[in-house]
Amino acid sequence: MNGRLDAVKREALARFLKALETGGTYIFLVSTYVSIAVNSLSMGLMSVTFLGISITERKWPVRRTPLDYYFAGFLVVQTIATIFSSDPLQSIILSKRVLLIGLVYFFATFITTEIRARRLVATLLGTAVLVAVIGVMKLVMGGPGDNTRLSIFQFYMTTSELMTIGVLLLFPFAIHPRTPRNMRLLVIASMLPVLVSLWATVTRGAYVAVTAGVLCIALLRNRRVVIPVLLLIAVLILFAPPYIKARIESIVDVNHPENKVRLELWKAGIAIFRDHPVVGVGDIDTGLLIDKYADPSLPRLWGHLHNTLLQVLVNYGVIGFVVFVAMFVKIARVEWGIYTLVREDWFRGSFAVGVLAALVAFFVNGLTEWNFGDQEVITLIWTTLGMLIGIGGLERGILPPGAQRPPAAPEPA
Repeated sequence: MNGRLDAVKREALARFLKALETGGTYIFLVSTYVSIAVNSLSMGLMSVTFLGISITERKWPVRRTPLDYYFAGFLVVQTIATIFSSDPLQSIILSKRVLLIGLVYFFATFITTEIRARRLVATLLGTAVLVAVIGVMKLVMGGPGDNTRLSIFQFYMTTSELMTIGVLLLFPFAIHPRTPRNMRLLVIASMLPVLVSLWATVTRGAYVAVTAGVLCIALLRNRRVVIPVLLLIAVLILFAPPYIKARIESIVDVNHPENKVRLELWKAGIAIFRDHPVVGVGDIDTGLLIDKYADPSLPRLWGHLHNTLLQVLVNYGVIGFVVFVAMFVKIARVEWGIYTLVREDWFRGSFAVGVLAALVAFFVNGLTEWNFGDQEVITLIWTTLGMLIGIGGLERGILPPGAQRPPAAPEPA
């Protein structure tokens, strides 16, 4: 009798924890575009409830992925770089970025039904659109001057990267041939404020990244839209306001002050790597090292090298660089594999190619930014990867250990 009572109590506790976990997950998705503080707190809630559910149900439901060994290798690299770092304490503190990889496993395990997957994706994209609408309202009400760069809830460069990911996740739904008509119209309307907000950040790297991502989607999903996309880009450049046009033209101007600074930063980064080639300097703010190695006339404004791959090379050395590149090559292969599996389904296929394009844009933008070190951005990369692995598991009929598949929900008309 007591055993049965205990089982009932455990079941009730598990239901309560699952409700908290679900609530925390939706708060997390909303806060990805709104507040890094709320985002971090909701991640804590998700972690605690997930562990509580595992203990209560006496099982470990985490889904294994093809990336496990690569993530483990990156953890080893992070540890070695910290041990040999010039500032081990700071390296330990910044190593918390490794914990964000847990989002991959959480969402890969959390998605067990089509309905849940659709609700999570809708929440994420809906939030991106609402935040973009707020950005448009700021533009309309604020009366920006020629040199204003839109920031919404973050620094304008972070805003630009978040809007880039939003555009790339929405665009495939607009061009997939099987997307329901009403959904297609809704997506096209939703893209407008996101594009306007992205445009208003006046961020060159984001412009190039979103162009690369959109062309990637067009080439993979519907090549007939490649030429219209290129024509639209040409029109936007041709009729851009003078300040924005000047920013776009400066992309290829090696004498532009910002470009000259980046070139000097990269020279300093190469010099730092030469002195720390094997395990790097650790996951630290490299501002003091830049002061030591860079041209003395360089403005002292940066704690990183404005290039993701170079920063990884400096932080982790050649060993860490190889592991990092191998990890993301594997991530791209996993995303590509899922896309080829689900491409004909309008929901799963659109989300899959959007996630893959977001990864492409992430590295294109990373040519001039340290976006792997931007928590809001890398949080979205890990989150969408985990969601995609979860969706891929639905297609293959794979569920986390101990999970039961409910009856399939009917597809919307």
